[in-house]
Amino acid sequence: MGDVAVRLNATETHYRIAVNGRATGLLWTLRGLRVHRSAHGRRAADGRLRPDGYRDAWQGWDDGGETVVRYHPAAGLPAPVPRAVKNGRPVRRMPDAARAGALDPLSALQTVRQRVAEAAAAGIPDPQQMVVPIYDGKLRYDARVELAPPQTVVVAGQPWRARVATVGLVPRAGFSDRHAAEWRGGGLRLTIMDHVKAIPLRLEVDQGWGAFALEYLGPCAAGAATCPAPLGDSPTPAAAGD
Repeated sequence: MGDVAVRLNATETHYRIAVNGRATGLLWTLRGLRVHRSAHGRRAADGRLRPDGYRDAWQGWDDGGETVVRYHPAAGLPAPVPRAVKNGRPVRRMPDAARAGALDPLSALQTVRQRVAEAAAAGIPDPQQMVVPIYDGKLRYDARVELAPPQTVVVAGQPWRARVATVGLVPRAGFSDRHAAEWRGGGLRLTIMDHVKAIPLRLEVDQGWGAFALEYLGPCAAGAATCPAPLGDSPTPAAAGD
């Protein structure tokens, strides 16, 4: 069990995402686990996201760790190439070409949200597909996204008009054979409000190392039409996980 708070700030030119989580119950008693992830970057003229930085940190009673990815141009490569640091030491597990053009996990999530928001604004109900390359500072993989047509879903007892993104993860670099097999056998489902705000309503993850779900418990519980402000102006509080 745990609680997760997500803050999403986006403008026409920039974005910033922060995720803070804290274990509850027995897991908190035994480990005192807290996690933090954040990403920030720019939105190019063509709408694509250009990350500037990503941080993944965790802390327990007795230990902790941190991975930081910084993006900068590299000569001869078509896109910014991330440089990763884990616990203060550079991570060099794959060539630059393998990482060029990849997004961090939070920027990848924002890319999917952006696609849903654009489809909602244009009134496009058709199913869609997309492939998002991801590098998290240690692993390089593709997220193959199948975006279903809008449907009614129930989250935390509230019906919503939403789209479900089914995501398969394809290992590309940095994996052992066993680790790659675990990732190929899992995946995730992301339920996103079919609205220009594209609020993530539910995240379900099923991987070789375990499974969990997060559900939205924010202020829009009465439906999208009553949302008080755009996500770029206020936080998306309180998701509960188990």
